[in-house]
Amino acid sequence: MAENREQRGEGRQLFCRVITPEEVIYDGEADLVIARIADGDLGVLVDHAPLVSTVEVGEVRIREDDEQFVYATSDGFFKVSENLVQVLVEEAISVDEIDIDAAENRVEEAERELSEVSEEAEDRDRVIKEIERRQRTAENFVRAARKYREG
Repeated sequence: MAENREQRGEGRQLFCRVITPEEVIYDGEADLVIARIADGDLGVLVDHAPLVSTVEVGEVRIREDDEQFVYATSDGFFKVSENLVQVLVEEAISVDEIDIDAAENRVEEAERELSEVSEEAEDRDRVIKEIERRQRTAENFVRAARKYREG
């Protein structure tokens, strides 16, 4: 792709990385990256001003030439610097690879876990927040898969 840009006389290029603790989910060129950060949806083009923010549970859309790549993500961090967009999240998966049944099972499991948290648990608030985060992520996976597969 870089050679094609140079041949067309186009200048600088934007790059994007979507990274989880286990693997790099996406690492390549991009014309546009859209994600939901703390202040709302943000679109990043080449030569965007530096930025560091949180990224919300949602989706990251990457446009490169005529292709669009969409990843459902958990919450995490978002950084733009020197034409590199980095999305650092606990979980990210291409919407085409989401197992909807498994994601729905994760939602149900989280609901069950929430109902079983002891009132007397010393770290009850922390446990509830973690379970709710996992639940929101799984619900997002279901929503994103249905949104991009069915229309």
